[in-house]
Amino acid sequence: MTKHSLANLALYSHGAPNHLIAENRQQHSVSWEAGSAGESGHWNVFATPEIDTVLKNPALFSNAAGPRLVDTPKEAIRGRHVSLNLMDPPVHRDYRRLVDAAFKPTAIKQREPNIRAIADTIIDDVIGQGRCEFVTSVATQLPLRVIAWILGIPDADRAHLCALTNTMMIADDPDFAGSVMEGYDAQRALVQYGAQLAASHRLNPRDDLTTDLLAATREGGEQLTDLEYGLLFLNLIIGGVETTRNATAYGLHDLIQHPEQFQMLQNDPELIPGAVEEMLRFRAPIMNYRRTAMADVELGGQTIRKGDKVIVWLASANRDEQVFAHPNSFDITRCQRERVQRDARTFGAGPHYCLGAHLARLQLKVVFEAITARMTNVQLVDQPRNALSAFVDGYKEMHITFDRRA
Repeated sequence: MTKHSLANLALYSHGAPNHLIAENRQQHSVSWEAGSAGESGHWNVFATPEIDTVLKNPALFSNAAGPRLVDTPKEAIRGRHVSLNLMDPPVHRDYRRLVDAAFKPTAIKQREPNIRAIADTIIDDVIGQGRCEFVTSVATQLPLRVIAWILGIPDADRAHLCALTNTMMIADDPDFAGSVMEGYDAQRALVQYGAQLAASHRLNPRDDLTTDLLAATREGGEQLTDLEYGLLFLNLIIGGVETTRNATAYGLHDLIQHPEQFQMLQNDPELIPGAVEEMLRFRAPIMNYRRTAMADVELGGQTIRKGDKVIVWLASANRDEQVFAHPNSFDITRCQRERVQRDARTFGAGPHYCLGAHLARLQLKVVFEAITARMTNVQLVDQPRNALSAFVDGYKEMHITFDRRA
């Protein structure tokens, strides 16, 4: 049995309960947690080797039941179409192939000048004020504006899509949704928006990824329907905003807590890519993913039965003491000694490895280059507020003050 239950939402009022996760991991790499409040029980997977086994073997551990610990209500499942993050190979591979090329390092590198210009504009908007609410004004703005530019989303629609994204991803938090079902309603609204965006692009093609995706063909020669594009759009907008926003806010918070490391980045911007990897390791923006066992299987000394729910804890892998030295210390020089990018599991592993990982890394590099070059004496006004979620680990509010760097 799991030493500490992790299904209690109250545990997440201040982000990932890393000390409880660590005690669980140190006791068992895989352990059973009984269900409560109408939820079925599940297996927790805490150690990196077992996490990799689950994520890299979709035939044994299916993604089709969704990525979250909580069961999806039957009334929230409508229709036969599903999004990319509910597919298993080979269907998943066929759809993902359509967008893979647009998110490869070479393609992302070509977008860097525009991304840098967007970041500079965002900092321009706040630099003269000497203070801001960082999550809304900066951390959210860069990934939102970048994905909107890439997909050809009108500027006027960005705030609406951001609100829907928050409602869907953080439906447990009353600041974002009145009920869990509102989260599923927001999900459907995002799919519908994507389908309408596709229809608009068919009538008026533009130079953006949406037009490219609508022209692409799958292995059988078929093109995406508007609804299929809408389902793909859902993944692109969620993935495009969530990880980068949370990592940006947490990353700045951790630098504020370690001003000597902030100073190191100001003195030597070449350290920023390594600092980004440490930010992504130290606070996994998505704490866990769910899989479902498709057959009886042995894992970590436990017998998992067909149909059992399996939760892999990315937040645990990122602080696995068998992988990282002093894993609870934030250290932007860690990459000089350890293979953080390879060994962290922030972006998952296997066929569902995050499509936008290269884009997220580039945006984080660019935004912290801009922050460290143009701001100094960055301070917290008060304690940041976490979004209440057992899935997403991020701040919903962080007020800061700063001076313009000469």
